[in-house]
Amino acid sequence: MLVKNFMNASPAVIESDANLSAALKMMAERKNRHLIILDDTKAVTGILSDRDLALFYDPIKMTQERWDEVKVSQIMAKNPVTIGSGATIQEAAKLLLSEAISALAVVDNGALVGVLSDRDFTRHFAQVR
Repeated sequence: MLVKNFMNASPAVIESDANLSAALKMMAERKNRHLIILDDTKAVTGILSDRDLALFYDPIKMTQERWDEVKVSQIMAKNPVTIGSGATIQEAAKLLLSEAISALAVVDNGALVGVLSDRDFTRHFAQVR
């Protein structure tokens, strides 16, 4: 099986200069745990996960104003690990485990074509039964 058979072909994308409030809203609306960040040329420059937000969160400092002030670029993972859609799911699983990450941006010829997360594996195997 190939990555293209498992990936989400409609990844949630946000700009690096968006604030964390917008990122949280997008994650909630799309029920996603990951947002892909693209630069002006549409190249993948980062990924923002719910874990990044959780690690950044400080209950004493996190006012609504702070969520509005802090930019995605300040806490996103830069230069994220990517994989091609023609790679095998075994290769993808090995990358997720070896890099200790929960999602891969799927990139073909420099263009974002999807996202593959650990939940995509779970979703697949839950449907097999």
